[in-house]
Amino acid sequence: MPPKIRKKRKIQKSRGLEVNTEAVRILRTVGDEEAFYFYEAIGKSTGESARSLSDFLEKTKSVKLESLLFHLQRKDFQNWIKKILGDSKLARKMDRICPSHDDEFRTKIHATVENRIKELRGSSLTLLVNEELAIVSSNTT
Repeated sequence: MPPKIRKKRKIQKSRGLEVNTEAVRILRTVGDEEAFYFYEAIGKSTGESARSLSDFLEKTKSVKLESLLFHLQRKDFQNWIKKILGDSKLARKMDRICPSHDDEFRTKIHATVENRIKELRGSSLTLLVNEELAIVSSNTT
């Protein structure tokens, strides 16, 4: 009786997709009802709004310094970032920024948000195909 011939089965590694859902949630665009609306004072709108963290970052470059001071002191930024976007880490960092009446204050806000966006984008999507690892992310700001 001839020996049994075993067929070798090809074992193919499954394709995996690992998504950092926290980063995706934080970086998402929200609807108008959840957008952040900038004010200079109570009842005095700037006409500017942000529907995502990236949009928020852009607005911090141009919105009046008075608006930034108004919102940071009232913890409006921190509350929106924590409650709407779900980013407690960034909210805590924003809480540590000391308000001042100079452009360094604007720079601190901008740098804090920009660094967090970079951190989140770097971890938002990892794609595993066969045995090779490819990092897929859009690192444009």
